[in-house]
Amino acid sequence: MRYGQLVIGPAGCGKSTYCSTIAKYCEDARRVVKVVNLDPAAEAFDYQPVCDIRDLIHLDDAMEDEDLHYGPNGGLVFCLE
Repeated sequence: MRYGQLVIGPAGCGKSTYCSTIAKYCEDARRVVKVVNLDPAAEAFDYQPVCDIRDLIHLDDAMEDEDLHYGPNGGLVFCLE
């Protein structure tokens, strides 16, 4: 069987820490786990995601664009679109 989890929450609530803990647990239990990062504002991980949205767009790029003039919230919405 295959299972999936979608981990969501506000900034700083422990999403990356949770994913790191689950990835380590699965590694220790010799189970296959694949973590995908869909957070364009994530800074660093203790694990290597198999796919990372930051390879396509990063929040800092949206916020620094002179034509867009987005702040953190507008930049996140832009990145998610």
